[in-house]
Amino acid sequence: MSPPAPVSAPAGHQLHRCTPFLLAGLLLALAFPCHPRHPLALLFDASWACVALIPLLLALRAGSFKEGFRYGWACGFIFNLLALYWVAHTQGGGAAVVAGTLFMAAYLGLFVGLFAGCLSLLLRRWGPLAGLLAPLLWAGQEYLLSLGELGFPWLLLGHSQAVYPHLIQYAAYTGVYGVSAWVVLVNVLGYLVLSVGLKPGLRLGAVGALLVGFFVPWYYSAGVLAAPPPAEEVRVGVIQPNLGMEKWGLDGLELSFCTLERLSRQAAAAQPELLVWPETSLPCYLTMRPQCRERVERLVAELQVPLLTGAPEQDSLTKEQYNAAFFFLPGQAQLQSCAKMHLVPFGERTPFRDAIPLLRDIDWAVLTGDLGPAEFSPGRERTLFAHPRAPFGVLICFESVFPDLVRRHVQGGARLLVNITNDSWFGQTAGPYQHAQLAVMRAVENRTPVARSATTGVSLFVDPFGRVSQATALFTEEARVGALPIGRGGTFYTRHGDLFAQLALLVSALFLLEAARAASRG
Repeated sequence: MSPPAPVSAPAGHQLHRCTPFLLAGLLLALAFPCHPRHPLALLFDASWACVALIPLLLALRAGSFKEGFRYGWACGFIFNLLALYWVAHTQGGGAAVVAGTLFMAAYLGLFVGLFAGCLSLLLRRWGPLAGLLAPLLWAGQEYLLSLGELGFPWLLLGHSQAVYPHLIQYAAYTGVYGVSAWVVLVNVLGYLVLSVGLKPGLRLGAVGALLVGFFVPWYYSAGVLAAPPPAEEVRVGVIQPNLGMEKWGLDGLELSFCTLERLSRQAAAAQPELLVWPETSLPCYLTMRPQCRERVERLVAELQVPLLTGAPEQDSLTKEQYNAAFFFLPGQAQLQSCAKMHLVPFGERTPFRDAIPLLRDIDWAVLTGDLGPAEFSPGRERTLFAHPRAPFGVLICFESVFPDLVRRHVQGGARLLVNITNDSWFGQTAGPYQHAQLAVMRAVENRTPVARSATTGVSLFVDPFGRVSQATALFTEEARVGALPIGRGGTFYTRHGDLFAQLALLVSALFLLEAARAASRG
């Protein structure tokens, strides 16, 4: 007689079991910026991050990596899908782009799954108090997420807190990963307060620690913000031409020049010391089209203001193409330039195409119909642009996402960071607002101001303490001029990089090894 078939759990029970993890994913997504005209805009607030993980922590079972990973992945998938929905808008939102967005959310969810699976193992070894290791686990998985050609540290939990300069000034020591760890610590303390079976004394201690957890970063940040800003300033003009794909069409070059020249003359009335045009402002190869270069030089000579512009570039010998930036100084024939070093995977370059030759032969546009990388070559040299008032480094679009890449500019001598970008691909979505918020954390980490020029917005200025001014609306023509304090040479984070995140990863690994040894003995 065959054994009876196992009875599967009712669908309603499975849904109930998944509810905490889905709720956590939703709350994480609500902690990041949305478009101001989103019908549910009032629900989005960075403070959700401080409670978002509590449902996941309460529902995790001790001991099962597989189950913890599964539900952590579900949380991460929902989080990334809801927060990064705007990626599906790219290139018109064709079928391949939508599918790519789903795959991206599934891939990024693996890191939250890794966090939850490892935490389950620690809970088996040390019980609820193992939750105190969760901040280190989270910082470690975020650091792993930032590495390699598929690195995508866009939705780091600490980035959500960039709207609170009065709480995040310690990022000058820990980088954004320390802010992420603080957010998770707040969640863990809330989890301990709500945990069933925790001794009253420990619960009371968790309440006290929660209060201290908010007071300490506020107190430190208040002291930092009260200090006088650097005395020296540089006046920067950022130009937002509000030109999208039309600049690549018939008469697009002339349209681009006319718009940029008009807005630059408007900005020049406020006496800037540097003018900034966005990423790929000029749809021409400046070094191969003398008439394009000469037209920019004439404008610079007329205004007597140094000018930075984004434009594509092609190597005349190798035919390699670059997403580049060029710096014009009045009266100087020599043209400084840099090429984007970290390219958008699958958007600007196929990942691992240098290591895996087969990938070079794939025509993604033929396979997908609407999703083909531009196949730019990455820049290989970091450039410090020699502005007479403030040497600066340029972050081209996606580069502003990577803390280590940015801090190396400041370590190399940059006293001002200039972010040029083209976010027109994302339309009226959350994407441009999320991208702009990253600049705030990069400024705080390095105590270095950021001037941001975006093709269609958001353009803005960020002082060395993360305070934003003159942020523009999307899809408007703008010419903004602001005075930014010149940076003083960086911070502990600038000099030592992701030391906090690396130590968090190391400590997490040591505790996991101990938990594994204890499990094998039991």
